Amino acid sequence: MYQPPVVGDTFIDIEQRKFNLAYYDELQALLNPDSMLGSETGLHLTQDDFRSKIESGELRPAYAITHENNELTASQKKELKKREPYITELATLVHDGYKPTVDETIDKLKQIVHDKYHIGTEKHGNSTIARWWKQYREAEFNLKKSIAPRKSQPKRTNTATENFLNRFFTDTWVKGNIENIARGYSSYSKAALKAQTQNDAIEQVSERTFSRRIEGLNAFNIILNSGNYSEVKKALRTLSKKIKTTHVLERVEMDRMSLNLALIDEEGKPTGNVSIYIAIDCHSRYPLSVTFELGTSEDTEGVVRSFKRIFESTSDQLNACGIPFKIIVDNGSGYKAEQFKQITQRLGCELIKAPSNEPWRKPFVESFNNTLREEFFKGGEFKLPDGTITIGLPGYKDKRTHKTSKPSSEETIKKAASLPVEEFASLLHDYLVHYVNSKHSSLNNKTPQQVWNESVALKPLIPVNKELLSAACHYIEHNPSLSQRGTVQVNKQVFADDRIKQCYLDAKTLDKNQDMTVTVKSDPDDGRWVTVIADFPCYDHPKVFDFVENRKLSGSELEYPLSFEELNTTSGTPERRDIFSRKITKLVKQKTRSLGSGKPVATAKENLSKGLSTAERIERSNQSYAYKPIKKSKKSIEDNTPSDKGNIKRKVSPNRNEAQLGLWQD
Repeated sequence: MYQPPVVGDTFIDIEQRKFNLAYYDELQALLNPDSMLGSETGLHLTQDDFRSKIESGELRPAYAITHENNELTASQKKELKKREPYITELATLVHDGYKPTVDETIDKLKQIVHDKYHIGTEKHGNSTIARWWKQYREAEFNLKKSIAPRKSQPKRTNTATENFLNRFFTDTWVKGNIENIARGYSSYSKAALKAQTQNDAIEQVSERTFSRRIEGLNAFNIILNSGNYSEVKKALRTLSKKIKTTHVLERVEMDRMSLNLALIDEEGKPTGNVSIYIAIDCHSRYPLSVTFELGTSEDTEGVVRSFKRIFESTSDQLNACGIPFKIIVDNGSGYKAEQFKQITQRLGCELIKAPSNEPWRKPFVESFNNTLREEFFKGGEFKLPDGTITIGLPGYKDKRTHKTSKPSSEETIKKAASLPVEEFASLLHDYLVHYVNSKHSSLNNKTPQQVWNESVALKPLIPVNKELLSAACHYIEHNPSLSQRGTVQVNKQVFADDRIKQCYLDAKTLDKNQDMTVTVKSDPDDGRWVTVIADFPCYDHPKVFDFVENRKLSGSELEYPLSFEELNTTSGTPERRDIFSRKITKLVKQKTRSLGSGKPVATAKENLSKGLSTAERIERSNQSYAYKPIKKSKKSIEDNTPSDKGNIKRKVSPNRNEAQLGLWQD
């Protein structure tokens, strides 16, 4: 550490030449050559140059003249004033033969200081005074030297450095590849040096600071696996604050939520379990895409469908949409599909994959999932058609929360279904409208809609190229034959275009015997058109035909997408749905079949308690099902009708008893 020099000090340069400090002030320093081992000329340096040479080692102080540094900082002077009475009186006691650090001596010292300096006996503890004496002794009984300067506060990073650090380590940490801190810091150093060429305000933090940040993020693993909802919510809120964004669509997180909920379809039958795909903007907390499916598992089709909804508004009330810069997903079966990766690349979106089973790496969408589950499915207040109020969405079964509780079976979930599909879509849409117009504490008491509008005003969104989006989402490949009429058939739908008809004629003219199989790419959620790629041997390069239209559709039918499922199904409920606003207020009460009137079958435990053999148990069972004539009342005999339909038993052949019993007898 640099110490202010004193006139008379000796300094040695890198050539081992000696200089004596002849003059020094706040502006300059004059060093004369030593008479014996000095140079022929002296040195005249500014104060900054002189200090720089000492710190770099070009000049090393030899301190030929012993001196004491009398310059103390304000904190050192305050500490000196506090210790001086105790050290002075303790030195006297030690001189008189007292042991310095035993309780008896220190208690006596406290009383002396109290009587002489009027300082309370409880002002400082015995261990504190003993530590002062130890430092005094180690400083060779020099009180000033025993007081070390207070450690400086750690350097705080500036805004540019902090923003760059946050962006780097959150993205890298999300991918789960910072298990090796040294390797992660090396990657960070290279990125920081590159960023400094564009913004010289960015500084590189130490490896220790970098390591502390990563360790802090990994600590969320313990909290988020605890199952404590309040602690998890608090941890996600804290983690969300660590991830910095400057504008909307900079970071979008996607996830799928599976629910113990079945709905009632158009035919009045219960559907499969509902699953919801969600994409949320991290800057504004705006749910950009919310789609739901019935009875399907996570797949590429559901993920792509959810992704496409980011690019177009859901309704007039949910109007946020645009091109995302970064997409954060997990390694689920649908999100890790190669087709999804190719679609994001075509649209210029950076895809970042977080490790599986580590939801805290996507805190924004996980926090929204918790909110949706707690405020809508579990805690929502709904008014039923009869006017009664119920808490929780009708038909929703909460997920298992305890190890001993059994999860709801598929049969139980279907029996509880009472909400029509259209009604669920309307309720979900209305809740999301309420959500984006509610104040959030994490947004400085602004609503997601306000934050979105303010960000768009400062940085306008890039217009979405709908043709590029549609072409990029043609990811399912088919290999049909191209007909001479210029048509191809894909998934029971026929697509035609004059361009591919001319392509057929040209190819046949060049080689009439060649195979006319083409590659067709389609989007299962949009059956209006497909992309046809003709890679015939007679052509030097493949010919690509975009937007080959569905021959069944025309005019206004081409304005809105129709899935292949909807085009091929005349009745029933499509599995894949979206939210929209409708006013339907009804619940469907399912018709349940009454229980049979047969006798209850004895359990194995009851049979064992009776000590029956196998043959005896079979015989008794058969007897309970054996045919018995039904007694009829006089009136029923006259009317030739049974008096009590509930007593009618199912007919069983009388030969069944002997036949079954014979199988078990020797």
